[in-house]
Amino acid sequence: MDDNEYLASMLPDKPEWQYHEICLWSPFRESTVGKIAKNMEDGGFDRKHAILIYEGKILDGRHRYLAAVKSGVDPIFTEFQGTRKEAVLEVTKEQLDRGHWGEEDINFFYAQRANALGVQERGGNGNNQHQSGNVSDDTIAPSQKDHADALGVSRPTIARWEKDRKEIMEDHALAAKATTPEGYKEAKAEVKKRRNIVVPDYRVDDAMGAIKGISELFNKRFEGTKEEAASVLVSELIKGCETDDIGLSIARDYVKWFMSMKEVMDIAEPTLLRFLNEQPNLKIVV
Repeated sequence: MDDNEYLASMLPDKPEWQYHEICLWSPFRESTVGKIAKNMEDGGFDRKHAILIYEGKILDGRHRYLAAVKSGVDPIFTEFQGTRKEAVLEVTKEQLDRGHWGEEDINFFYAQRANALGVQERGGNGNNQHQSGNVSDDTIAPSQKDHADALGVSRPTIARWEKDRKEIMEDHALAAKATTPEGYKEAKAEVKKRRNIVVPDYRVDDAMGAIKGISELFNKRFEGTKEEAASVLVSELIKGCETDDIGLSIARDYVKWFMSMKEVMDIAEPTLLRFLNEQPNLKIVV
């Protein structure tokens, strides 16, 4: 059962306090409530770890709150003073310091944190950020490295999680589902499944035929110079390289693939030129 159901099972009436959305990014452990409640029965509520209140709701400390209710101890509250960004950073620090999260827990928290604070794109100035989620005005978007350092994971791990998050947020149905830990896990499985769609076997003759068709259209319809066409080609190949590490990696792959294709054309060039030279009366369609 979740923490609301657990609380309802102990009290005849639902208490006044509700949980802030930032609080709900953190995992709930029913067993943790029991352990804390036992400690409270023996020593009361620890004043050093008061429950944080923000915008009239519990920001951090729902396990302590439920434990206090269960043990019959009066909980101690303190008001958090700060911006939304500062509230997110505070909860990040408090939760990670306790060290009781698994990888899936941190992954979900990262997704919600990134939706709220944004993710600075490669080469950005702090204002260049992904705007999925309600990014507050005071936020200078953290970089992937900033997120990684705050959550105690590697930057490649954040890059992998960010790829999942982006794809989820681009799909409205998946984004709506991904607001809970279980929902996010299901959404992530769906985007990974989509990446593994089976495609037909590659046929090199079809690919070479496509190049022939592209060459025909270019010569018949393009009215600019070859220099202009070359500039457009380069722009298309490296498109997205400045967004983030993922975009840069994809652009580099496209360039390498194109250069490999060019090698094929270079190998074919002498034979094609010889064909043209040996057929002086060949009618060229232009």
